[in-house]
Amino acid sequence: MKKSIIATAVAAALVLPVTANAVKVAGDALEIYGKIHVSIDASDRDLTGADNSQDFSVSSNSSRLGFKGKHKMGDSGLTGLYKLEQEVSIGSGSAGTFTTRNTYVGIKGSFGQVIVGKHDTPFKTIGSKWGVFGDSVGERRSVLGAKSSGGNTMNQRGQNALMWSNKYGNLKAMVMYSADASDDDKDVVDTKSDTLTSIGVLYKGKGVPFYFGAAYEDWDSLKGSATDGYRIMAGYKAKFGKVGFIYEDISSDSAALDRAVYGLNGVFKLGGGMDIRGQVLVADDSSVGADTGATRISLGLFKKFDKQTQMYAAYGQTDNDANAKYQGVDGGHGDEVKTDVGGTPNSFSVGVIYKF
Repeated sequence: MKKSIIATAVAAALVLPVTANAVKVAGDALEIYGKIHVSIDASDRDLTGADNSQDFSVSSNSSRLGFKGKHKMGDSGLTGLYKLEQEVSIGSGSAGTFTTRNTYVGIKGSFGQVIVGKHDTPFKTIGSKWGVFGDSVGERRSVLGAKSSGGNTMNQRGQNALMWSNKYGNLKAMVMYSADASDDDKDVVDTKSDTLTSIGVLYKGKGVPFYFGAAYEDWDSLKGSATDGYRIMAGYKAKFGKVGFIYEDISSDSAALDRAVYGLNGVFKLGGGMDIRGQVLVADDSSVGADTGATRISLGLFKKFDKQTQMYAAYGQTDNDANAKYQGVDGGHGDEVKTDVGGTPNSFSVGVIYKF
């Protein structure tokens, strides 16, 4: 009988319209939530010696389904937490391992929150809070945290991670440690050959016009290379919208990742739930050598209909120096846009985002 009641509740929650982002099936103990983000893209990869006509693509962009909950642990003053989140592929139906996204169990009390599992590192979180194009073709991760030889690299989820976070007024502090961040030693005791330490702070409050964040991250072996780096971002919010700045400096045994990046972005409100967005990222030469930098520009028009539904048109272009190979689209956006050395890949996209 109980199983039948639960099944009926879940089915009803999935078909009935809701006004909140999450559907409460069993109060705070179980919430079902998700996001469907699909776009239609036209991309020019700028490949050498190839037909450079526009490539049409239908892309599912970090669409997800999640389950989360919390409960008070008796009179201890503690709250138990959990989250199980999976990326879903809209359009292709490709299979994947469950809990590919942030997934953890933890406790919360006066000391803050402690979770164990898989989660975005504080370093990645600072970049996410700065970016204004989400998982569209204007995505930041084709340059921010990427190699000059191409490839989103230092925007990771720490696996096998222990993470503490706490808020002090408008300031949030975060610390993560993992003994096997990339889970290379599956089903055996972690050998600590791939440890990760990531720390960060984020200042953001209601009624406060300024926000800022900073993070430092160190990997013993990030895709085979000892790597560490820091990010600093700051911004200003007002009635017109917001503007933001970010600086990233990464040191790595991988010469293509050993470089600095800085960027500016802005969101300018037009009224009626509509805004126009712009973003610029500039990568300095990496340790590979001269002419290994790039400039990335993104432009977009976004329309928010309500808390759940948004549509947009976006454009992104990466202008590589002669010896660089930063991608046109990478990280978050389902269909990547790769290029050749010195290429100038670009994409135009129309997308819809629906949250529940």
